Amino acid sequence: MLLSLTVGVLAAALAHALFSLAQKDPRTVLPSSWRVPLAVLAGLLAGAGSAVADAPWTSPLVAVLAAFGVVLGAVDLQSKLLPNALLLRFAALTVPVLVVATLGTGDWSGLLGAAAGSATLFTVYFVLALISPAGMGMGDVKLAAVLGLIGGWAGAAAWLGTLLGGFLLGGVAGVAVLLLRRGSRGSTFPFGPGMVLAAFASLVLLG
Repeated sequence: MLLSLTVGVLAAALAHALFSLAQKDPRTVLPSSWRVPLAVLAGLLAGAGSAVADAPWTSPLVAVLAAFGVVLGAVDLQSKLLPNALLLRFAALTVPVLVVATLGTGDWSGLLGAAAGSATLFTVYFVLALISPAGMGMGDVKLAAVLGLIGGWAGAAAWLGTLLGGFLLGGVAGVAVLLLRRGSRGSTFPFGPGMVLAAFASLVLLG
């Protein structure tokens, strides 16, 4: 219980701090009223995810994914962009957290899985972006590389859940946009929220 509470507070604090990064780019500015609700959402997700996963060395990763995921998802929904400022920091923080988690578990094969998972997911999304640039942006490709690190570290089932779940939820978002008449068949849909949600669920439930 204490661990879950701590993880939730850390995720909320991180999401609150990350919010300002989105405001630095005029294309990705979020309403200031979203800051606290997004931080609270990140904290609730991280706390619940930590409790469900019940794996102490995975908890810091859950916090990082929840914080960055909530902010990136909100930015993507608002602007259909995933800013490099957030993606680079996401990657920069994820790597050392994975190393620390590996030191704690003693399973060094996880780092090999992380590297392979990142490279493979990046390649899949990169090819899709080349085939259909109107349907998927390079921000999605970069996000896939980071989420592939997490899914690959957590195991084959978690990586596969990240891949398939991302496409499923991303497709649902695209259909929803079309049904709400907010886009056309040539529109770029916000894949980011679905990708992050799939990665988070896969880490917590399948990792």
